[in-house]
Amino acid sequence: MRQSLKALLLIAVLLVPGTVLGSGYAVWEMGTRSSALGGTMTAHPVDASAIFYNPAGLTSYSGNQLVFNVTGIKPYTEFAGVDPHPGYGTSERLADALFILPQAYYSHRVSKSLALGIGFYTPYGLAVEWENPETFSGRNIATFTDLKTYFLTPTISWKPSCMFSVGAGLNVVKGEVHLEQALVENLPNPTDVGTAVITGDSDWSYGFNLGLLVKPHEKVTLGLNYKSKIDLTFNGDADFTPFAGYEAVLPIDGPAETALPLPALYSAGLSANLTEKLRAEFNYNFIYWSEFETLELIFYPGTPVEFSSVIPENYEDSKQLRLGLEYTHCDKMQLRAGWVRDTSPQPSATTGPVLPDANRTGYSIGSGHSIKENIHLDTYMLFLFLDDQEIRDNQDGYNGDYHSFTYLFGLGLTYNF
Repeated sequence: MRQSLKALLLIAVLLVPGTVLGSGYAVWEMGTRSSALGGTMTAHPVDASAIFYNPAGLTSYSGNQLVFNVTGIKPYTEFAGVDPHPGYGTSERLADALFILPQAYYSHRVSKSLALGIGFYTPYGLAVEWENPETFSGRNIATFTDLKTYFLTPTISWKPSCMFSVGAGLNVVKGEVHLEQALVENLPNPTDVGTAVITGDSDWSYGFNLGLLVKPHEKVTLGLNYKSKIDLTFNGDADFTPFAGYEAVLPIDGPAETALPLPALYSAGLSANLTEKLRAEFNYNFIYWSEFETLELIFYPGTPVEFSSVIPENYEDSKQLRLGLEYTHCDKMQLRAGWVRDTSPQPSATTGPVLPDANRTGYSIGSGHSIKENIHLDTYMLFLFLDDQEIRDNQDGYNGDYHSFTYLFGLGLTYNF
């Protein structure tokens, strides 16, 4: 049952990409306007979603502002095992599903130089569910994974001069996870002996955001954003249900704990007005994944302590390149497009059914419309193409080829008052 208990740690791997908003099944699309521009808003935060992208931007507009966004995510992954993989000769895929993630931001301009705000958002919350879980070749690793996180970020921004502004926010973070898998033993042939359901949540954890905006020229703005490392303590419970006749094979139910370091993220942006109506923005993000080397699982008294283990992860630092263009068609309408290139920090040895990640390239389009003088509607679509993966050194022996694609869309409503 070592493989089954180890799955709790594999779920924990999902927590890390989501929190730092990098690759994997993480979600960088926490603002509709930004997402239409390929995620470029570090140097030109134009609404209260600056709380996420660059807190220094809260002083960029006056009065009060409410922003409500909804992001829809529809992933597709197909897997084909290689000989002697148990799924060799067949093609397996994720179940058809749509995931909806909400975001809400509020900002208040206290004075000409000071602004306050608070944001609620879900920088990851995807599920991975494979079709035909009873026969899926990777069912002993995971058949269903559901991960939710909640960020609450109070923020302050100060603009001492017309040339620059600074901002800071406190990240208050909570996470939940649910995993289902089959338990397979060699008796002496591979046999399903039961199922496992692993659930858990994290303690409240804290981090911070820092932002800087500099305007060296009336047509050029530079932006910097730093998201701190966050240490999560993740607690879970494993519930084992044996099939008839295999009661003695399964371990007893029990709790476990693991500590997760969430690496820091740096983002640098450049925004430039190319013409009176056309603006371009570029983002470069760097994530210090190399500090994520191992995961340690600790079992408490009453559970089989021999299953406590340290799993090598050996992640590498990753980067994101993002480019966006915005054309102001008229005072009440903007047209947007973007390009994305993200590198995955995940080595091939840990690429598997829980997190089949890869480098990705994306293309976005979107628009903005002023419905009334104080109400603005934004939309976007983003198509993410993940590089095909040929895994031959998976540490669980689960080797094969992955082909993945993800479609995202969003709707945002901004209310100024």
